[in-house]
Amino acid sequence: MSSVFGGTIKAACSRALVQRAAMSSAAARNSLGTNVHFTEKLEDGSIFVSRVPKTMPEISLADLPPPVREYKPVQRKELTDELRHALVKLRSEDPGHWTVSKLAKKFDVPAQVVLMLAPCPKWRRAEIQQQADSEWEKMGYKKRLIKINRLRRRMLW
Repeated sequence: MSSVFGGTIKAACSRALVQRAAMSSAAARNSLGTNVHFTEKLEDGSIFVSRVPKTMPEISLADLPPPVREYKPVQRKELTDELRHALVKLRSEDPGHWTVSKLAKKFDVPAQVVLMLAPCPKWRRAEIQQQADSEWEKMGYKKRLIKINRLRRRMLW
């Protein structure tokens, strides 16, 4: 088993490497199976090789797979002045209970509408911030470090 075509395995491997090096770069690319769509010589003398086509093929709806679920636009009702006043009143009375999501479900409107019509009162924001600060103080060093690193990674999104 030590001989391949009258030579050793080592010699056969070195011959294959020499043959590969002797081929032109285009022939080497074709023999390696890479899909080169075009090459272009740039102003600085370097060669740009693209393995993706310059233009994307046209895709029709018939070429696409069927949709997973049908698109149904959400039908929302219009808010009357009475409903707006009721929304603002509920939010200002007890913002801890009447959160944005609860009000959005109750009045069947998007959460952004609730935020625009009835933002959180300043005293509630201060209360929430105070709770977050007390939770932060209770955390140990490692947990704080993990939270800080998570926020840093999220800012890179």
